[in-house]
Amino acid sequence: MTTNRLGTVTRQMHSPLMRKGDVICSACKAGFRRIELVSRTGSKGVVRCPLCNTVLERLDGSTEVAYRLTVAPEKLFE
Repeated sequence: MTTNRLGTVTRQMHSPLMRKGDVICSACKAGFRRIELVSRTGSKGVVRCPLCNTVLERLDGSTEVAYRLTVAPEKLFE
């Protein structure tokens, strides 16, 4: 939860039921933010890099997982 008072942002501690981390695609080197919600069940399946279709992770459905592109691969800048 975020509270905004007179332009100052204060953040409460994240729940231990949420894990955050970063993932880098082994093929194209794109960077992703990975968020896992332990409190929710997710879908079973495979997460693929949207840029090169490489498998990033295999999910068992025990938790909800979301990926967000944060760093575009270097080849996009050539």
